[in-house]
Amino acid sequence: MAGPLMHTVTIDGDANKIYEAISTGQGLASFWTRDSKAEPKVGSTATFGFGGPVLELKVSELKPGKLVRWTDAGGFPGWEGTTISWEIVPAREGGQDLRFTHAGWPESLAPSELASVNYTWGRIVGRLKKHVETGEPVPFFP
Repeated sequence: MAGPLMHTVTIDGDANKIYEAISTGQGLASFWTRDSKAEPKVGSTATFGFGGPVLELKVSELKPGKLVRWTDAGGFPGWEGTTISWEIVPAREGGQDLRFTHAGWPESLAPSELASVNYTWGRIVGRLKKHVETGEPVPFFP
């Protein structure tokens, strides 16, 4: 397997506010894609539209204020068997560290494709930070 994609950002905000942003359709629509449907319920399927393919992610683990974990449920070729985790931990200097990981990539995936996905995730994580800190919606995919 290829190494996981990882991003960590310190967010000046409450852990529960971050959790709400990454676990609900309204929250996810505020920083990722406006076409986000999700509920904080283990076993449910979150869907994300991008004006074409629809990504489906199964909600596999939730710890309010601490963790959201999804497993791929279909829609994006090459994402089969991958997992996405959003972990919230107190930061040393105040606020919260958000640790994002997208793991389980096949070795056969071209490095350029993996780099492109990682770059996009970095921008999305940055928009999450901006949304939580300002309260303004800043979807990456309008």
